[in-house]
Amino acid sequence: MRVLHYIPNFSMSTETFIYDQVTALEKEGIESAVVTAKRVNEQSRPFELVYLCPIKMVINERFTQAFALRLQLLPYMIDYKYWQKVIDEFKPDVVHCHTGNGVKTWMHVSEKLNLKIPTLASLHGSDVNSEPLIRAKYRAVLKKAGSKDFIKWTVPSEFLKRKTVENLDVPSEKITVVHNSFNSMFLSTKQEKSFDTLNIVSVGRLINCKGHEFLIRALAVLHKDYPNATLTLIGGGELKEHLQGLTDQLALTKHVNFIDMVSHQALPELLSSYNIYAQPSIRDDVTFQEESFGVAALEAMASGLATVVSECGGLTELASLVDTSAMKVVPQRDPESLAGAIAELYKNEASLTLAQRHKLAELFSIDMNTASIKRLYSELTQ
Repeated sequence: MRVLHYIPNFSMSTETFIYDQVTALEKEGIESAVVTAKRVNEQSRPFELVYLCPIKMVINERFTQAFALRLQLLPYMIDYKYWQKVIDEFKPDVVHCHTGNGVKTWMHVSEKLNLKIPTLASLHGSDVNSEPLIRAKYRAVLKKAGSKDFIKWTVPSEFLKRKTVENLDVPSEKITVVHNSFNSMFLSTKQEKSFDTLNIVSVGRLINCKGHEFLIRALAVLHKDYPNATLTLIGGGELKEHLQGLTDQLALTKHVNFIDMVSHQALPELLSSYNIYAQPSIRDDVTFQEESFGVAALEAMASGLATVVSECGGLTELASLVDTSAMKVVPQRDPESLAGAIAELYKNEASLTLAQRHKLAELFSIDMNTASIKRLYSELTQ
């Protein structure tokens, strides 16, 4: 079987799960090629057959993105001749579109070139619970795609499935939940955790929907009983300066560490040096974005870390799938509850046992993920 993956930016650091899936499918005997508008991280994320098909440049990249996405002029900026060349050369049995913008581009291409190649559309988060609510034309294109007989859909959680039905009008029976997987390297970290000092870590871009402000405020609460407690935030973003200002205001500057970026390969070892992981995500009041699944929390748990998550989107669902006292769920935007849950896990010296970590590997393995995708490919071609 020949599968052509369309991934708008291949491969972004925040889309490790997409890269892992594509490479795992190829190892399973799926002959694969990638079409992308932009190639990034080429050295750290190699792939043999990649077709580079950028959209037409207007002045510079900033204006190009504005014209394509904000003004919704993408149909006039696609290189349809190059797409036809790729289709003629690779002759795919299935086209697999990753992200909503990937689906949108492929819809314009398939209509322009009059193609009805069996298509799998994989959605992941903001492309369901944010973009359709703030971009009417985006919603219209994906809603139209939902009515196509040659397209099936995947999402990583039941939460996002409900949102896909609600926000994009895709029929429920066309959507399959395929849980994200995590890399087995997170299972290789040491089991023993030090509880001499409370050391909290959180991984995620510094944007509003990740709720970092409430975690910093929770640290201020914790300092009443644990004055040496530390917090490390891994991930850069637009709110870094604001969050640094908050730590100054709360006299926590020496206790909060900001790390802009850590390679995925280095992350397991780094996580294992902490004893509590926290994911205090919220539903953004402006963009409506909320957590679709929680890969970062899953990776922390696979590393053995006791974990606290907020009642936000797919995070609650993730917690329900895991039977362990080393995980707690707290209300959104509630520093006191967040601090209380962290303190309880720390006092109990909680961590996931080796058996619990391997149970996670069974539930969220790359083998399970690829088996589900391969089954959908077969259904589409039949």
